[in-house]
Formats: sequence, C-alpha cells, structure tokens
Amino acid sequence: MGANESVGSINRAVGNELRAARARRALTRQQLAELTGLAVSTIQRFENGDRSPDMQQLHALCQALEIPMREFVALAMKDIERPPAE
Repeated sequence: MGANESVGSINRAVGNELRAARARRALTRQQLAELTGLAVSTIQRFENGDRSPDMQQLHALCQALEIPMREFVALAMKDIERPPAE
C-alpha cells in the first residue's frame, strides 16, 4: 500500500468512525458543529474521508461525542486493519 493509499484508508476509517459515533449519540452534523466549534462543512469532509481531523479537532470531536480519543482511534484502526472483502 502506497502512502497516498494509506492516507486515504486512514481518512475513510476516521470518517466512518466519526459518522458512527455521531449516530450513536443521535447528533446531527449541525449539533456536532455547535458542540465543537467546527464548521458543518469540515465535519462533512471528515465523514466523507476527504481529510482527517488534526489532534485539536479530534480532541474536540471526542469530547463532544463523549468518547475517549484512545477508544475512537482504536475503533478507526479496526476498520483499517480489517482484510478487504473478496
């Protein structure tokens, strides 16, 4: 896996976990934006896997979602480490 593929996989995994965590808390993107101070469009880009949050953004997201950063990252990593479907 090349560097660009690796970044893409990480972005998708983080986005998938962010979307799932937001759904578990029954929050809209707008509500999450208000809780974190991030723009709705930024959250959308994260969830779509276009980019990943930096550490400060991830901290704000995890606080708003009431999930420890370590747990969030571990859940996202499971998505990356899962073998591809055949």
